[in-house]
Amino acid sequence: MRLQGAIDNDILVATRKFLADGVSADVDSLWTAVQRSNSALKRKPKRVLQASIERVLEFIGVPDHPDDDSDAAIEQSQPQGDTSADIMNRSLRANLSAPREAATPPSPQRDGEEVKKRRMANDEPIPKRQKAEKQSVAAPTDLCLDDIGGIDGIIEQMKELVVRPLLFPAKFASMKVKIPKGILLHGPPGCGKTMLIRAFAAQMGLPFVEILGPSIVSGMSGESERGLRERFEEAKKNAPCMIFLDEIDAIAPKRDTSQSQMEKRIVAQLLVSMDDLDRDPSKPVIVIATTNRPDSIDPALRRGGRFDTEIMIPVPNESIRKHILMAQTREAPLGDDVDFARLAKMTAGFVGSDLHDLVNKAGSWQLSKYFEVLEAQARDTMTDMEVDGQKSSTAAVQGVKMLIARSRRTDLPWPAGFEESKIMMEAFLAVLPIITPSSKREGFATIPDVSWDDIGALKSVREELQTAIVEPIKQPELYAAVGISAPTGVLLWGPPGCGKTLLAKAVAAESKANFIAIKGPELLNKFVGESEAAVRRVFMRARSSVPCVIFFDELDALVPRRDDAGSESSARVVNTLLTELDGLSERQGIYVIAATNRPEIIDEAMLRPGRLETPLFVDLPGPDERVEILRALLRNKPIENIPEIAEVARKCNGYSGADLGALLRQAGQHAIRRRVTRLELQDFEYAATMIEGSVGKEAMQRFYKLRQRFGRRV
Repeated sequence: MRLQGAIDNDILVATRKFLADGVSADVDSLWTAVQRSNSALKRKPKRVLQASIERVLEFIGVPDHPDDDSDAAIEQSQPQGDTSADIMNRSLRANLSAPREAATPPSPQRDGEEVKKRRMANDEPIPKRQKAEKQSVAAPTDLCLDDIGGIDGIIEQMKELVVRPLLFPAKFASMKVKIPKGILLHGPPGCGKTMLIRAFAAQMGLPFVEILGPSIVSGMSGESERGLRERFEEAKKNAPCMIFLDEIDAIAPKRDTSQSQMEKRIVAQLLVSMDDLDRDPSKPVIVIATTNRPDSIDPALRRGGRFDTEIMIPVPNESIRKHILMAQTREAPLGDDVDFARLAKMTAGFVGSDLHDLVNKAGSWQLSKYFEVLEAQARDTMTDMEVDGQKSSTAAVQGVKMLIARSRRTDLPWPAGFEESKIMMEAFLAVLPIITPSSKREGFATIPDVSWDDIGALKSVREELQTAIVEPIKQPELYAAVGISAPTGVLLWGPPGCGKTLLAKAVAAESKANFIAIKGPELLNKFVGESEAAVRRVFMRARSSVPCVIFFDELDALVPRRDDAGSESSARVVNTLLTELDGLSERQGIYVIAATNRPEIIDEAMLRPGRLETPLFVDLPGPDERVEILRALLRNKPIENIPEIAEVARKCNGYSGADLGALLRQAGQHAIRRRVTRLELQDFEYAATMIEGSVGKEAMQRFYKLRQRFGRRV
């Protein structure tokens, strides 16, 4: 048979190569091998290529011994006188000579048959899979339970759910009591969920298998599930053991809304792995997971038998913040003037990580003072030659050189007053203003820094608020003894500028509760569903910050009356807020205060008992009340004869609290124009002639009519 052109010679070379690599000697297998290779042959039509392969197989005599007489056959098939074809055939024989075949390692045999080597599409051998490094199961050693402060109730729960089952499994087995499988800790970011679990693991010293949510997610199909199975198997081998799933919402979202099949498979694998944990009661394994988005986890994980116990770690209140600060500074050298109670009062809205940041920054500030004195000492005692031989052009560079030179002079004494380094109270007060608590980063205002002393007058309203909110928070046992529940909501309404917002802040400060201030319009969003979600987020944050006071300013913008003229989106927001308020009877410790100067347009359902059931009218202050308010405004101001100046307010008929604040500012501007630094009586008398009351008589008549409708005396 005669070879037909150069294409058959190329196919001959490729065929011999594939046969040597263990490809089966049939047309289909060889064609498939050509398609997987990086050869130019795969561009040829399939039928043409298969016909050429068939002719080559016939030519080399497969399956009979193709290597014995293939060279001779090629020589006989070559036409005489065709020099170019002869040269080409000789080069082919050189490439297919014995040394190359000898260099090809023999294929492994299995039961008398040749085993084919698996290769990639470009005919390269498949790389071996790298084995993942075996993760340690040793318990943490860098912290203990003494580092946790202010959550004794949660520690008691963890003792019952984790310590007893893991350390005394035989006792549970003898009583036929099942050991809990899963515990879900949730709460705002930075409140200490991860630290609490690691502290328990370190305290018990048991094996600790840590699964960081995003770390097990792999791009290869099946790798994520395999990694999860291996970690659970490792835990069962080392039982009794704890499995810690951090940020579980990253690997176990709700399957009905998940767009990825991999996430659904991971959730299914986690469910199966947890169900498989209770086969050997003598080797308990408890899974503890953390998240700050519990509602985003697949519901199948939160049923009984899996994560059947959920513990919420709340935002710390004032008392808890004090204990956290004491725990975090228990080994730090503190000055005698450090007042933890004062710091706890000044750190409203701070969570555990914020307080940890406060302690670190205070220590850094104290060290900076020491290094400043050290640099000054070097400047006073060392010459330019000792520093660097020449004077630097800038003070900053010179300061660096001074500090470096001082570090080399070990013979110099320490600066006076710094023989013993301690963190003083001034360090905490200096760094406190530069720390933004996590609550503010999430968009919630936490400003309970107003006391009753900052509010003049409004005595009757203050008494009502004291009974409705402050007393239930500070002394809940009184209401429990009487057998009644505290009012769930208060509506402050009245003319603008009369102190409604200030009253809400003072209530939160007086009760030492967390305070979330919401301006009504800021929850509204043009996108469908976003406004309702914003309302739910407010109440979710409040539930994690108990005791908490939620203050809705300008409530009429958020919940206007539902009627045919209103929009559908506004009605959905009203419905969402109504349902959240209905749940307050089951959510002890959350109190709602709302403020408005247009109560007539608020939806009537908001004002029924069980919601904002206590409407309080905040009227314009009378003459004596105006004097009290101005005295409160003049506190801590560079002013003499405050009683005499405060009497100016008695003549300011129709003034609200905001108007009296404007009176003070106008008086200050008049003093500045006179180029004096102390306010005097003449400044206030001048300001009284420039400021008029902001609420007119007609507006007040409308408020008095509404007062009769709402039926509150104050």
